Amino acid sequence: MSVLPLLTAFLALQGGGAKPKFSIDVYLMQGKSPVAVKGGESLTGEVTFVIKPITTNPIQAIEMYVGDDLRETDGSTPYEFKLDSLSEEDGPIKLRFKGFTSEGENAEKLVSLNVDNGVSLGAEAHVVKGNAYLAESKFDEALTEGRIALKADKDSVPARLLLGRANFAKGAFDKAQKNAEDVLEVDKKNRDARELIISLNVQKAFSATSKATTDRRETVDAIKKALMTAAKMRTAIRDEDLDAMKRDGTSIEFLDAAIKARRYSLVVDSLEKEIPNQYKRTDLVNRLAFSYLMLSRVNQADGLLKNLKKFGEYDAYSFALLAVNQAELGDDNGSDDAIKEAILNSPDSLGVKTAQAYIAIKRDRAKALADAASALLRDGEVRSEAYYFAAALANRLTQINKGRSNFEKAIKADAADHDMYVEQGNEAISLALTPNLTASDKDYQYEFAKAMYSTALECRPSSGQALAGIGIASLYQKKYDDAVKFTEAATKASPNYAAAYYASAAALAAKDGELAKAYTNAVNALTKDPGNDAYRKQKSAIESLRPALLKNRTNSMLKAESLDARNLRGRSTPTVENVFKYFNTTGRTPVISTPARG
Repeated sequence: MSVLPLLTAFLALQGGGAKPKFSIDVYLMQGKSPVAVKGGESLTGEVTFVIKPITTNPIQAIEMYVGDDLRETDGSTPYEFKLDSLSEEDGPIKLRFKGFTSEGENAEKLVSLNVDNGVSLGAEAHVVKGNAYLAESKFDEALTEGRIALKADKDSVPARLLLGRANFAKGAFDKAQKNAEDVLEVDKKNRDARELIISLNVQKAFSATSKATTDRRETVDAIKKALMTAAKMRTAIRDEDLDAMKRDGTSIEFLDAAIKARRYSLVVDSLEKEIPNQYKRTDLVNRLAFSYLMLSRVNQADGLLKNLKKFGEYDAYSFALLAVNQAELGDDNGSDDAIKEAILNSPDSLGVKTAQAYIAIKRDRAKALADAASALLRDGEVRSEAYYFAAALANRLTQINKGRSNFEKAIKADAADHDMYVEQGNEAISLALTPNLTASDKDYQYEFAKAMYSTALECRPSSGQALAGIGIASLYQKKYDDAVKFTEAATKASPNYAAAYYASAAALAAKDGELAKAYTNAVNALTKDPGNDAYRKQKSAIESLRPALLKNRTNSMLKAESLDARNLRGRSTPTVENVFKYFNTTGRTPVISTPARG
């Protein structure tokens, strides 16, 4: 019997056999699963390789080479390497992976692959494919196609837009912003890029709202800046759409574009001379009546709708307008009769439903508002108006989170929703009036309210409601000069708006009260120091100012009474509390869906 097999077996048992050779296996991640690389595979976009070393000794490092170029070193498990194939040219590519152990061993694996991003197909083909991925919410794939398209054509605007939308969808907002800005650098009027910027700023505003910060004024400024940027851009787009049209006073398309741009005076100027011969055109009459309402010209709206009844024919939207206008005139019975007719004509009309909701707010009837808001939210296509009324309802029920959620939905639907910003300003003042709130918390809410009203003013520069809101918030802050300035501006912007004059009367009274205290102090000081010239000048200046303040206050109150005799006649000079309660309920301006949507 040979001794050799026995010796071999003995050595093996004693551990004297040959050690296993150090080797490397290479895997390519496909989805979440690693698949062994065999060679010849095609690479597209960014890919990840996983290296599995086979050895009993500790690994010092694994290296990845592209050709002879060392690209990356990894010294800890799992050994993963990313390769952006878009940084390489399409065609064959050789990758080498080298490993080193603590015992001085080394191993190497060479794999031959093929970069195939399809750059030669051109940018357009990849943009089409990327947009299809975007529609399927496959955002990573969309990003890859966008990058390939941009490699095929570095100046491709559609490729940058695709990247911007995909980054936005993934929450990579800084990258999306850069993509959109790159487009606007070469095409300042690009609508898609501006739409993306609008969405980004709305997102930025609501992200700032949710973040905790010690500097609350900084938070308000960030929110205001973002929302005003979005509102300004949305308003500019609508103005451009309108300005690109031929001015035609009987064109529904032109009139609707003017209403969408909140150019109500333009609608009035275009239609007033046409209507006497057009009472059979209910669609035209509705648009003029709507614009009168938006301008607080309720008496003209009343006359127009009466003539429509005589010479034309009402539809459901006409009755909805009549119901709102009668509510503005203080005729509750007439308003109720009109809304009943509107419902009989078309109960599912958006105009009818929004008229019902608005009248419920004006009358401060939470149950009726809840019913109307619920009906709007049940519609197959939920509009921004539905979110507005849902927010208004939540605010009245002090459901703060629900109110802000609907506010966010409304602004995402329309970043230039003037009425929604006013409502949110009102909500901020209401929160400031919460009992036991600290002075700093109150001031934060007042500043937030002013930010909302200022954004509403960006949507509609002639908004007396927004200007009055800023004045009221300033009045609560005891910033009387600002209160006088903004409420006076509100009366000039909306000369038929009762709440503007009512707020102005309160601001002038508060300013007069401040001067009266200063006057008393000056008189007392002069009693102690008759020769003090500074106090004498102060006393004289106050004496010259107060008569004008009294006169203006009286005139503002009389004007407010004449515009809303039912609610304001016989009232004494209001306090800021009186004014805000009126401003937030009875003194609201109408909110009803536009004729195009009604």
